[in-house]
Amino acid sequence: MKYLFIGVFTLLCLFACQSNDSQYIIEGTLPTAQQDGEWIYLAPMENASIENIDSTRIENARFTFQGTGEEMKVLRMRILLRLKFQELLVVTEPGVTSVRIDSISSASGTPQNDALQHWKDRKQKTNSESYALWTALKTCSPEDSTRIKQTWDSLRVETQAFNYAFMKEHINQTVGKFLYKMIKTSLTEEQRKELDEANH
Repeated sequence: MKYLFIGVFTLLCLFACQSNDSQYIIEGTLPTAQQDGEWIYLAPMENASIENIDSTRIENARFTFQGTGEEMKVLRMRILLRLKFQELLVVTEPGVTSVRIDSISSASGTPQNDALQHWKDRKQKTNSESYALWTALKTCSPEDSTRIKQTWDSLRVETQAFNYAFMKEHINQTVGKFLYKMIKTSLTEEQRKELDEANH
């Protein structure tokens, strides 16, 4: 009987350890407690339904989600609040992910979410630079127009190279597979072919 108890206890410990190893925890904060009592939702990016959308209330400007199963999900608040608080893509990979929900939201703490944040930061920087060039192009002289277009082309090439390098590193991960669908058309045919082969 003694050995049976020890065996059962050992199995329970092993099961608990495995569960913790595969569990994701998302710990979130907001700038102030003004949204306390509001619901925040964690929804799959694909095939979302009432059954697979998780939710929790914000308390003391904080919230927590936990579960198992790695996939791309999005953190969002009710529709009217989305004008103030940016939705946030996260990978529900094992470990603790720290998120900040704000006008520009962010995530960090696990390898894929760190990589996703790096990609987002680069994309926001590129979008800002592209908008500045587009604005300048509308009012510039013909001489400046040529220079601005050259700068725009250089930015496009740099962005393409960054996306390709990012995909090469992450194509076999959840974050890479998801982002590849978004940026595939911006890559060259040769780059797409290589990534498609690596993704099989």
